[in-house]
Amino acid sequence: MEVPSILLNRILSEMTKKHGSDLHLAVGSPPMIRIDGDFAALAGQEMITSEILNKITETFLNQEEVVELKENKSLVLVKDIANFRFRINIFYQRGLLSLSFHYVPSKIKNFQELGLPEVCNNFLKVNSGLLVIAGAYNSGKTTTAVSLIEEINKNKVKNIITIEDPIECLFVSKKSLISQRQVGRDIKTVVDGLDYCLNEDVDMVYLNEIKDKEIFNRAMLKIFELASGNCLVVLEINTDSSVRVLEKILAGVSQKMTTEAARYNLADILVGVVVQKLVKRRGGGLILANEILLNNAAVKALIREGKIYQLESIMQISKKEGMVTLEKSLANLMESGELRREDIL
Repeated sequence: MEVPSILLNRILSEMTKKHGSDLHLAVGSPPMIRIDGDFAALAGQEMITSEILNKITETFLNQEEVVELKENKSLVLVKDIANFRFRINIFYQRGLLSLSFHYVPSKIKNFQELGLPEVCNNFLKVNSGLLVIAGAYNSGKTTTAVSLIEEINKNKVKNIITIEDPIECLFVSKKSLISQRQVGRDIKTVVDGLDYCLNEDVDMVYLNEIKDKEIFNRAMLKIFELASGNCLVVLEINTDSSVRVLEKILAGVSQKMTTEAARYNLADILVGVVVQKLVKRRGGGLILANEILLNNAAVKALIREGKIYQLESIMQISKKEGMVTLEKSLANLMESGELRREDIL
């Protein structure tokens, strides 16, 4: 039997050579990889056994992580393996271990390389408020947030704090000072991290997705307070439209303040919402479609009046300002020949 660490390194290296984004290992199945959205078995590999999977897991977990996995039955962490960086999800199904590895690119791309619209460059000039980057899993939310942080890091003198669970991209401070705090290691909870920021001289705070609903609701109050001062807060949310982003935010803060107060506060602090979707590009690879909502006077008024369901109409008539619906963005890509209709259905 191949040495577990060598087997894992070989499989991960092969996945990255094929430009795969994810590797999945489960008992009774060959290694499965995702390439350009397609899910398939890695050719020439044998079925994974429980013994192999247990030994593979032992090669990269330290003793503290082993204890945490036994207690919680699941674990998400980031590790450098085979000269590449991966976010690893370890969990149990039918009493057996399963693993997934998501590739974290080492190169930070700029907005143009990512295919973001030019209007997103305006976000680099903002000093305070709330900017939301949304989309489903594997839509590139974190990649966009990292690109934004790095552009500011290279060009502005800012004190930036990230609150992550776990830390994916490792930044090197350039013009800015970047402090990266991981939940469970550097801070107990997201809320504790935000409390620290409220009492610190901070210019920008980034939070990746907050999965726990109760913690999200508590955190949103702190985020509102931060964003209403001299701090830009960049928040990731897992949802598929600007309207649902605002609904989720308002549902969270409305438990601690009146609905009217929540709407008025959100209207005051919102910078914009970027919703992303990665779709197959004609000829191979993936291409980014975006929904862009900018907080102009009309948007502010609708949020205050509780008519966020009308925001799509504002995006449709505000093309000159840089706004676009996801549906229109996809239509534009089809018209340009970048993608086929059947690949977005």
